[in-house]
Amino acid sequence: MKQSVVIISISLQGNQLAREIMQHFPEADCFTLTKWKAAGFRPIEGKLSQFCQQLFQNYDSLIFIMATGIVVRSIAPWIQNKTSDPAVVVLDDAGKHVISLLSGHLGGANELTTRIARLIEANPVITTASDVNQLPSVDMLAQHAGLVIASMENAKQVTACFVNRQAVELCDAENWLGAVELPACQGEPKARIIVSNRTIIPAGLPAVQLIPKNIYLGIGCKKNSSPEQLWAFIGQQLEQLQLDKRSIAAVCSIDIKSSERAILEAAKKLDCKTQFYEASALKTVEHLFQGSDFVKKITGVTSVSSTAAYLAGGKNGNFLVQKAKQTGMTLSVFETKPYQCKEK
Repeated sequence: MKQSVVIISISLQGNQLAREIMQHFPEADCFTLTKWKAAGFRPIEGKLSQFCQQLFQNYDSLIFIMATGIVVRSIAPWIQNKTSDPAVVVLDDAGKHVISLLSGHLGGANELTTRIARLIEANPVITTASDVNQLPSVDMLAQHAGLVIASMENAKQVTACFVNRQAVELCDAENWLGAVELPACQGEPKARIIVSNRTIIPAGLPAVQLIPKNIYLGIGCKKNSSPEQLWAFIGQQLEQLQLDKRSIAAVCSIDIKSSERAILEAAKKLDCKTQFYEASALKTVEHLFQGSDFVKKITGVTSVSSTAAYLAGGKNGNFLVQKAKQTGMTLSVFETKPYQCKEK
């Protein structure tokens, strides 16, 4: 699991600045050259360019205190994707400037840059067009609301409309984005932002889809169920409901199924978490659903899939499928709603 913040310095003066920054990030690890090693610092292992591979793998935010050129050359081989790359921030060792270099929005480098600059009274350098023009960006809207961007390429196109002062239409029937205000522009919309967990979205204008992770799958199955059969069952139900797989927040069941291979593999394929409940927790809501004495003999509760999905969804929403059955398996699909408007 990745740690949060790492600070890397290669000079004595930079180390002094690193110590100042560490006071505000007590959880941060700090590295410097072996020859400058001191209390609170760990040695950089080998060449900086190779060491950066470890940093990219192990940390969410990288704070470099050195020349920007050194950082660019050192991190270049390890840059992969803006959705997964860590935030990279660069400071000169005099602490005059703080530069947001990589993953400004999704990685949080812009926010980190602003924070550090305020703490050490430095000049924040942010070059993201939407930020410098005080305009929204699709990736920041998605990040703040916890939504998945269906296509980063489409997101860039819609953000470009903001930057170029072109009107963008917002389609957010459930109000997942809250009280967001898009820039007022004259003329017909040139693009759309569509907030939806469905696979079918309106055609016409160029659009970016933002997907809420608000679907909870409750699963009941016999011991040693076939992973392939369960996966096919889930796929069939999602296809019938026209639900995007990226909207699945969790796969849920009773705790005695916490090692069930079919359930664990399904969660892995869906890239979502698992949530398992004790029978005592499921019993608190089992009266709301049609149950089975046979299931109770095995699990201690009359209903597993419906109760698990209902609890995992915080009881806030509705069932798209209360209980679908296939040989030895049951599946419930619960859709949650926004709890409240999210302020930006």
